[in-house]
Amino acid sequence: MFTSKVYKLSPVFIQNILLSSRAFIRKKLRENKECEQLTKELIAHDYDSEALKQYQSKTLKNVLTEAQRNIAFYQRFADDINTFPYIDKAEVNSNKDRFLSPNKSGVVVKGSTSGTTGAPLSIPQNMQSVITEQAFINRMMHWAGIEHNDKRAWLRGDMIVPQEQKKGPFWRYSYFENMILLSSFHLAQKNLDGYLNAMQNYGVKAIQAYPSSIVTLAKHLESNDTYYQGTLKSIITSSESLSKEDKALVERRFKCTVFDWYGLFERVAAIASCEHGRYHILTDYAHVELLPAGKAENGRDRAEIVGTNFNNSLYPLVRYKTGDHVLLSDETSCPCGRVFPIIDSIEGRMGDYLIAEDGQKVHILNHIPKGVDGLIASQFIQDKKNEITILVVTDKNKFNNEQCSILTKNAKERLGKSISFKIQEVKSIPRTKNGKIRQAICLL
Repeated sequence: MFTSKVYKLSPVFIQNILLSSRAFIRKKLRENKECEQLTKELIAHDYDSEALKQYQSKTLKNVLTEAQRNIAFYQRFADDINTFPYIDKAEVNSNKDRFLSPNKSGVVVKGSTSGTTGAPLSIPQNMQSVITEQAFINRMMHWAGIEHNDKRAWLRGDMIVPQEQKKGPFWRYSYFENMILLSSFHLAQKNLDGYLNAMQNYGVKAIQAYPSSIVTLAKHLESNDTYYQGTLKSIITSSESLSKEDKALVERRFKCTVFDWYGLFERVAAIASCEHGRYHILTDYAHVELLPAGKAENGRDRAEIVGTNFNNSLYPLVRYKTGDHVLLSDETSCPCGRVFPIIDSIEGRMGDYLIAEDGQKVHILNHIPKGVDGLIASQFIQDKKNEITILVVTDKNKFNNEQCSILTKNAKERLGKSISFKIQEVKSIPRTKNGKIRQAICLL
């Protein structure tokens, strides 16, 4: 809708009406009695290990049975999940039609993965899948203490205003959702105070945001040694990796808890953080296996997420290798009391990497900007073996030659002394078509 001529050429008040009408229709389709009932059932799993185990076991069995019965790719396997092979995006893309169920009925919703680390994967869903996904979103809102009538801010990848627009306001309103929607594509430093004021003036109680977007605002607050002036219940982040350092920064500057959500469009895994900061694997969302993948720098065991989706009978994926990694935790219980398994942290997609001087791929780059004063956002671009450009958005009053040297020193310590780094100041970091920021782009 956002890219249509009707929307782009309409006055702001008409755009608000179009947004609100779209939200009303989506709400009616997704949040029905079935969704409400499933939300209650999911919330009941939080503290009941036996109910959770029964739900997970029953759902997995149904998924495997239906996959064998209806999906060409799976018809040769037994009903034990260990007889199914591991698959990945490339294999699914090579066998697209063989994963599609012939049992199509009602509305089919089509979408795809972003494709930022390879070819995008197109995945159809039925309305049952959409409704179920909404129930899990509702439970996450419940974890975050967000109530039905709370005003919210939405700061994600929607093209709320045309990218070429240079003057504000860079936000619109969805009246049926009590929501202000703000563009992630216009977070230039000169606009940041306007974003903060717009949310404060609207009286939002919660923010749903891409990590890169909310971290940009938090770093702006930090560079000005101030705090968000509104009163928030919580912030929910998703769709990008969120480092522990950035999570702590956002919580400090916005004076509330961040509830981070990890999920994929393939619907093969979901991980959510609670009010105590622990990450929980949601075992009623999908069947998750953790394949050993060596040790992290801090000595913790690393594992790749492999998932089997529960909530898309039209396109079931069994034992799908995500390419995303987590660090395992020694904890077996959480102060929150929820009974889901705990992991230490999410490393995120391993597709964003740089080549170090020894030829090794380096995926984890979060600590390179650490300790650099006045740095609002950054991105690493490598198109030659020993040359890397670092795009930076900065507070010019604080980011000076000394800070530039610290950034270069951190990068050399991580990637190698022989690599040359060019630091290029920009007004904003380029985003993908989905409004996300890639941490690193390697063109080698």
